[in-house]
Amino acid sequence: MEPSRLAALALLLAAAIWAHYAFWTWRLRAQPREDELLFGETRDGWRVALGRRRPKGPAARPVPVLLVHGIAANRLCLDFGVERWSLAAHLARAGFDCFALDLRGHGRSRPARRGAPRGWSFDDYLRQDIPAALDAIRAATGQDRVLWVGHSQGGLLGLAACAAYPERVAGLVALGAPVYWDVQDRLKLFARFGFLLAGRWNRFLARMLAPLSGYLHLPVSEIAINGRNVSRPVYRRVLANVVENISPGVVAQFARWISTDTFAAADGALDYRAALGRCRQPALFVAAEADRIAPPAVVVRAAAAWGGPSAVVRFGCAGGSSVQYGHTDLLLGVHAPEEVFPRIAAWLAEQAP
Repeated sequence: MEPSRLAALALLLAAAIWAHYAFWTWRLRAQPREDELLFGETRDGWRVALGRRRPKGPAARPVPVLLVHGIAANRLCLDFGVERWSLAAHLARAGFDCFALDLRGHGRSRPARRGAPRGWSFDDYLRQDIPAALDAIRAATGQDRVLWVGHSQGGLLGLAACAAYPERVAGLVALGAPVYWDVQDRLKLFARFGFLLAGRWNRFLARMLAPLSGYLHLPVSEIAINGRNVSRPVYRRVLANVVENISPGVVAQFARWISTDTFAAADGALDYRAALGRCRQPALFVAAEADRIAPPAVVVRAAAAWGGPSAVVRFGCAGGSSVQYGHTDLLLGVHAPEEVFPRIAAWLAEQAP
């Protein structure tokens, strides 16, 4: 085939790909419904976004709630554009002032000045983004402490923050937070072949595949979500709105944890797992029976290592749930608003009556 014809075909293919991406990004957009969008500025030059849901209940709770997303997500995972599946909206109706955070590189967070780092690790989230978010919440509410609700990586950050900033975190709900990595065989395979975890194309691929989702449930996808427990309209919008790229530094740190069964700072300055026993805040550890990232046995061990009062709740058929919950459908499952959200709200209400 002539080079000119090949070039023309390549241009047509690129145009078709762009049109598909742009159309479905627009068509499946789930507009966030927060009451306002706030920003906190980090010491190293990032502006992290916080979507606020003001309390709607009969009586406002005294302690605000900080909600923190997982590794390849943004704040919409916890404050979804389809109102029924917004944990933040549910907690706001229970009287909580809620702030859903976008960590750097996710959602609406952006560099605030030239020279802000374009690469980062889990440690940067903890040392830079979290203090900025806590300060922004204090400026907005006048409250020094928060109740923390984190999913997956967001739960791990909450566990580490309880040790790093004990005076700022009043209590913690950790949903599917994998402090241990010794039984997750599929994740170990991914960690061994690190290129599979690169994460630089997550957003693009998710939006390209969004209109086709819900028909096939591949074993690899079951690691992150039980797709059979998510309605197809919601699943499509999750892929088009929630999925984000992952910084190579975060990928490398998680790959190291998974392959060596550790949970520590990249520079070795702090063993996050060892610090759990020094924490004194009350904590609720939430497990999903079909979770391949944070299996129930891993969650139970984390609760046992916790130094403060702790409780474990498991969502699956044996515990009376309608289905075997997976990692992300703890938040977006068909019946999560009736089965999972009220348990979280009730526990938080006990900490802030």
